[in-house]
Amino acid sequence: MQFIEPASPDNKDNRIPWATTDIQSQVGIKGFYNVTLTLEKADATAKVLTDILGYEASKQEGQKLRFIHPHTQTAGVVDLLEAPNGPRGYNAAGTNHHIAFRVKNDDILMEYREKVLAAGLQITPKIDRDYFFSLYFREPGGVLFELATDNPGFTIDEPLETLGSTLKLPKQYEGMRSKIEKVLPRL
Repeated sequence: MQFIEPASPDNKDNRIPWATTDIQSQVGIKGFYNVTLTLEKADATAKVLTDILGYEASKQEGQKLRFIHPHTQTAGVVDLLEAPNGPRGYNAAGTNHHIAFRVKNDDILMEYREKVLAAGLQITPKIDRDYFFSLYFREPGGVLFELATDNPGFTIDEPLETLGSTLKLPKQYEGMRSKIEKVLPRL
């Protein structure tokens, strides 16, 4: 098994870390910096990142290519690791199902849908997730990409001041509330 060095930030991260009495700020989580996609071949995925999603190629170190989104301050880095002989991933415990990219609203979301279709890729219709709208498509390297909007937002059914203090569920899961509540830990 090959271990990959963690990505080091190209820019200073000025976000304030999450800290508690048990977690000091110098080791607190600030959020995501990047994601690494391991692929047999990176070319077609790189083209999706640049031609459809607006990323720019930043640098290459061996088999790792870095792409940066010029208009995103946080979580705007995608690394592609080309590993032609690497093991193929499959959905199981401990793996990621998909990678999500944030867009401002559903008008912009639908513009991206047209770009994906124009590139000859299949993409879902717009899906209403109650708190945001989503599109899904599988890029040529096999990774499932989600495009998700900021709107309408998580304050659609509760004020910001109390956000997260009660369990809110999308409509599709409301009928399973009692089952879901039974398996969640008490906070």
